[in-house]
Amino acid sequence: MGEEATARLSKGAIVALAAPALPMFAMMMPLAVFLPAYYADSLGIGMATVGSLFALSRVFDVVTDPFAGLLMDRLQGAVQRKTWLAVGAVPIAVAVANLFFVSNGITTAGLFFWLLCLYAGWTLMSVGLFSWAAETTNDYHERSRVMAAIQAANSMGSVLVLLTPVLVEWFADSAAVNTLRVETMGWFILVALPVSVVIALRYGPPSLKHGRDDRGLPFRAGLKLVFKNRALVRLLTADFALGLNLGIGTSMSVFFVEIVLNLSGRAGTVQLFSLLAGLVCIPLWVMLARRLQKHKAFGLTAVVSILSGLFALWVPADNFLVFFTGSVVLGMGLGGMQFLPRAIMADVLDHDRLESRSERAGLYYAFLTTTLKVGLAAGIAIAFFLGDLGGFDPAVARSTGEGAQVVRYITGISSVVLAGTCLIAMWQFPLGRQAHARLQTALRSDSSG
Repeated sequence: MGEEATARLSKGAIVALAAPALPMFAMMMPLAVFLPAYYADSLGIGMATVGSLFALSRVFDVVTDPFAGLLMDRLQGAVQRKTWLAVGAVPIAVAVANLFFVSNGITTAGLFFWLLCLYAGWTLMSVGLFSWAAETTNDYHERSRVMAAIQAANSMGSVLVLLTPVLVEWFADSAAVNTLRVETMGWFILVALPVSVVIALRYGPPSLKHGRDDRGLPFRAGLKLVFKNRALVRLLTADFALGLNLGIGTSMSVFFVEIVLNLSGRAGTVQLFSLLAGLVCIPLWVMLARRLQKHKAFGLTAVVSILSGLFALWVPADNFLVFFTGSVVLGMGLGGMQFLPRAIMADVLDHDRLESRSERAGLYYAFLTTTLKVGLAAGIAIAFFLGDLGGFDPAVARSTGEGAQVVRYITGISSVVLAGTCLIAMWQFPLGRQAHARLQTALRSDSSG
């Protein structure tokens, strides 16, 4: 199968590869947590409208993500995977400038357009990054290490971008909190994005040369192989459930903390320390993936998410210490549930290499990117729709408390149901450590033959 890559990659190369994940995922945190609430509450666009716009903007990803993956696979002989990071960074920067700095207002059409631009750029960067990462090593455990580094950068970016709203919440005038915390997050992304891309392009590791591409594989035949891949279908199901869960939970978190629990101005603080807990525990999930196998460790993160839903249904209002402690403890699963599906997908991709005799990392990671993004957007839409249906209005709930408990039920029940779905999908996953070793043997034999 060409060059072997069982040796460990250098720490410097992995850090450089993972660097763009810092601004990429720092951007996704405010998009999921703060921007929907900001547009619906402070800018007065409305719950149902904001939820619909965020969801519709992600409908296009169903087409653009696979198209981007196919394009990268077709052009891989001429355009390196990592080059797409620079291409995608441009529309992201322009969109952030127009989405995070709107104190004078924005039209619904403007919001929709800039969301489309931002997600298109994010598609190019994310598919390019993960397909590049998947091609840096063939080793089952080393892939966990590479994807964990990306998740560490992801979590670090989220932590750093949340430091700005936390400082705003504690020190700024309360009347300006909503606007200032969004704008400071925007500045962080605009500064970190070009710096991280340059580091990745200059110091990141090379992709392995598998001696394959997908130019000889007819599209329909290749698509048929995709849907016959049982491991892929299970993984995408679990990732979609995860995306829905994250979309619902994060979009409701500001309302849950500040209205349901009556802890005004503390949403950013809780999010920050939950993410810190997830970041600190990433090495633990890497160890568990090595000892238990990756799919079993992923299942454990779903169990943690189920416990989070039960906690949300129980936690009392007006008790910051109890909520803060529970959120931090349960936040330990966040790091694992993000990087483990990406590490597993690299193994699923080996199965496709054997069956299709093609190199389709772009397409496969595009599918994984689509399920998460569509799940996140659909989660926001579902949460806002259910909130509106249940009579929840942020302005009314802040003053009278009417309808606030609807947010608690949406947050808790959705987490239990969707994390349970993820756990079922990964139960008895067909591609573990031993199955992957057999795949590698077959690939080497096929290549030498």
